[in-house]
Amino acid sequence: MFLKRIHCPACEGLTAKTVFSCSYDDPGLRDFLAGYYTAVDRSSQARLTGGATFSIMECDTCGLLYQGEVPDDADATVIYSEWLGKNDPLAPSKPPMSLDYYTYMAQEVMQLVAYLQRSVGMSRRLRFLDYGMGWGHWAKMAQAFGVDVYGVELSSPKAEHAKRLGLKLLGLSDLPGLKFDFIYTEQVIEHLTEPRAAVLVLHDCLENAGLLKISVPDGSKTKAVLRSWNWNVALARKEEIMPVHPLEHLNCFDPRSLRRFAQSCGLQTASLPMSLMLEYSTDWSTLKLAAKNVLRPIKRFVLHDGCYALFRRA
Repeated sequence: MFLKRIHCPACEGLTAKTVFSCSYDDPGLRDFLAGYYTAVDRSSQARLTGGATFSIMECDTCGLLYQGEVPDDADATVIYSEWLGKNDPLAPSKPPMSLDYYTYMAQEVMQLVAYLQRSVGMSRRLRFLDYGMGWGHWAKMAQAFGVDVYGVELSSPKAEHAKRLGLKLLGLSDLPGLKFDFIYTEQVIEHLTEPRAAVLVLHDCLENAGLLKISVPDGSKTKAVLRSWNWNVALARKEEIMPVHPLEHLNCFDPRSLRRFAQSCGLQTASLPMSLMLEYSTDWSTLKLAAKNVLRPIKRFVLHDGCYALFRRA
């Protein structure tokens, strides 16, 4: 069953314009879903999406692009636990990711630990929350650097796997009253039906000097893509539609709307010093990686370009 959103999920504005609309019964969209969720038969997909509309709205107040109709909790569980679970390249049953996937996680953790220890000190372990922890890769990396790591994961198979790894699992109802030095949301907020409610809870879970990371797909070009979108070539161009991927990416931010959203939740932009990021960059093995190490902090914390951002309580 699909739910119709009656207000903007970021600012709660009540007026929005339709940027794009297409029935899920459209043959081209059905072919795209069948080609993307290859482990799920077409009849199962049709039963879940039949009669619903894939609509992209633009909030008149804050400019957020968002899906106007979204799966309810029961259908979302089917999508994330069954449809995606069968194709997930990060699953423990799949081959390992490339080496730079793990080295990037390691250097991000080192940069954060080094920065936070400067303000918190060394008298206690840092407390990190991985909100939407998936299979626990990032949480295990942080744990390896001496951090006390907790995770929230709503997918039962992933949560059970995290428990087997020895990670500490929390439910959403456990969060009020807890405090963390760092909260990690990597490719999570775009999936939430009620992202504002979630970020307000996370805001209250931050220590006074704590940081919240929000990283989401950058939808800066999405409106232009949708103007001439054709489902018949969608699989070949799936990266272009990814910021508003049907059924999954319910909220589409660009750098401006992401920071406006965070500000409305009582957060302000934070940065890591470039010198620290360079000091704790781990992989300089190729010219490409070396260039990324130098340009990444400039892009994120000087130009504020893209949709990777750190925030602290305002």
